[in-house]
Amino acid sequence: MASNPVFLILFGVVVGVFSGLMGLGGGSVMIPIMVLLLGMTQQQAHGTSLAVMIPPVTLPAVIAYYQARDPDTGKRNVDLVVALWMAIGVLVGSYSGGKLANFLPKDQLRLVFGFLLIYVAAYTVFGKEHLVRTLMLSSAIVLLAIGVYAATRWYDSAALRQHAGI
Repeated sequence: MASNPVFLILFGVVVGVFSGLMGLGGGSVMIPIMVLLLGMTQQQAHGTSLAVMIPPVTLPAVIAYYQARDPDTGKRNVDLVVALWMAIGVLVGSYSGGKLANFLPKDQLRLVFGFLLIYVAAYTVFGKEHLVRTLMLSSAIVLLAIGVYAATRWYDSAALRQHAGI
């Protein structure tokens, strides 16, 4: 079922709706599902997610945003000058990030991805009205998540040692 073209197209539609609606690249939706349902490694899911996004996800959404205007200012919802300059940095950064992702062990990459999603979720929930507070709360939630993860790993390790009689 996972490699069925109809399933993959429907999966793509769901990701596309989330991408257009939330302004995401789709990776936050695609990557976990590719790992869990399609049996991909973390690196395979990251690479495939990026390959998916090249033409179909970004271009139609950019066109839709460019055609729309802010009702208060009348400005387009895409600033092409800002996008161009940032794209130059993204070209360098995405290549470097891809190299780094392929260098990291899959478990470490999964942790980085998961903690980043926690940070983005917390930042989104707290809003941008009080930026310093939002950054502090988002960072605190990530640190809490790291602590819970470390405690769980320690507990599992201790239980395994106890069970093995070590």
